[in-house]
Amino acid sequence: MKTSRKKHNYQLNFIQGCCLIMLVYLLIAGIFYFAAGEQLYWRESGAELVSVEGDYATPELADGFMVKQEFFCGMDRLQQVAVPVTTFARKNSGAVTVQIYDETVGAELASGVWDMQSITEGQLLECNLDETSVWHHTLSIRMFSDGETGAAIAPWFASTVNQEDAQFYYNGEPVDGTLCFFTYGKDMIWTGFHYFQIAAVVFLCLMGGCMVLYYKRKKKKKSFLLNLARLLRRYKFLIKQLVSRDFKIKYKRSMLGALWSFVNPLLIMCVQYVVFSTIFKADIENYQVYLLSGIVLFNFFSESSNVAMYAISGNANLITKVYVPKYIYPVSKVLSTSVNLLISLLPLVIITISSGVSVTKAWLLIPYDLFCLLLFCIGIALILSSALVFFRDIQFIWSVLLMVLTYATPVFYPETILPEGFRGTLMFNPMYHFIRFFRTLVMDGVSPEPREYIQCAAISVAVLAAGLFVFKRTQDKFIFYL
Repeated sequence: MKTSRKKHNYQLNFIQGCCLIMLVYLLIAGIFYFAAGEQLYWRESGAELVSVEGDYATPELADGFMVKQEFFCGMDRLQQVAVPVTTFARKNSGAVTVQIYDETVGAELASGVWDMQSITEGQLLECNLDETSVWHHTLSIRMFSDGETGAAIAPWFASTVNQEDAQFYYNGEPVDGTLCFFTYGKDMIWTGFHYFQIAAVVFLCLMGGCMVLYYKRKKKKKSFLLNLARLLRRYKFLIKQLVSRDFKIKYKRSMLGALWSFVNPLLIMCVQYVVFSTIFKADIENYQVYLLSGIVLFNFFSESSNVAMYAISGNANLITKVYVPKYIYPVSKVLSTSVNLLISLLPLVIITISSGVSVTKAWLLIPYDLFCLLLFCIGIALILSSALVFFRDIQFIWSVLLMVLTYATPVFYPETILPEGFRGTLMFNPMYHFIRFFRTLVMDGVSPEPREYIQCAAISVAVLAAGLFVFKRTQDKFIFYL
């Protein structure tokens, strides 16, 4: 009777756990939709046109003279067209008109009129559009004025072409070259416009996964997830004790104790701010927030990897005498350093708010980035801790690699100072993605694009899977080398 009741309670707890997981998923999906905002639907267009440098000006836009530039629009929503002009270093009179025309459908999209007397040398004449869908349309810029010869402005002109199949005209006659102009707009993100369908599919997959696990548990079949949940439940107390021990030992006999987790990032920021602010501050708005956010996240990665590296070799006495799943040791090391990370976030919040950076709803998405970073660090910890058992020199190699990664990650410098050809290598730096994601949320106050969520998740899951694979293949041999 007791066995039957215990089995029934276990089944009930399993079902309640699955329901709780699905409710948490629905809550997370709702928070994400609320916090992501417009960035879920639109991204800055990669098809924006940047003007070539002008060689000379066109003939002045005197009464009766018109220039026209056709171009192909590769973006979903065109927001603005800007044309630089010259005044010929004189005061002009009359009014100049700029029209944006859709040649594909034969309709005017926007227009603007400027008093030429108020136009300054090199000014951009900007036409703002109502974000009408013009994807793959041929558009044109038309400029003319009612000024007199000798008292009118002119747009800049280049002999080179910045877009194929674009044509420039003087009074309807084709001319070789191109008008100097800029376009700004945004592109639609497919996942955003199908967010609820994707969320529903994921929910159904989650529900199906719970049903499969229930079936395997009932039939007593092997399952990695069930085994993992069972082990975490069994050794939950041990994990708590290890995390608590590591945290207390770190600050043992220290006057400030855990307060060092608060003070340390501030001290590092002050030193680096004094050294680098004169070099980079002009290029980075709110440089102290930029710097401290990079320091906090990178310090967590550096500290967790260095500490967890010795998780197996440093617990040789326990491993050789008492059976405990060995992966608990490196995981507990990373979890203990994550406590320091949470404390380190407090000075970051204080500095951010005191710098005038607004707290936005995008901050609700910070846990996603931190969770991905945590999984990534656990994967690295599993690899390093198992490698150190067989190859003791890994501690010296890792210190060099960590130094290289420190300077290869834009922690204290802007990525814009890197040579154009070298910036692409940042995409292979995992910490660059986590730090950039965090800065977008905190400094820009908006959600990153959906592809950046996928990138962070893919990096963390891939490294964690690699760590589990390496650790599982080598853990049975640890006892021979400890």
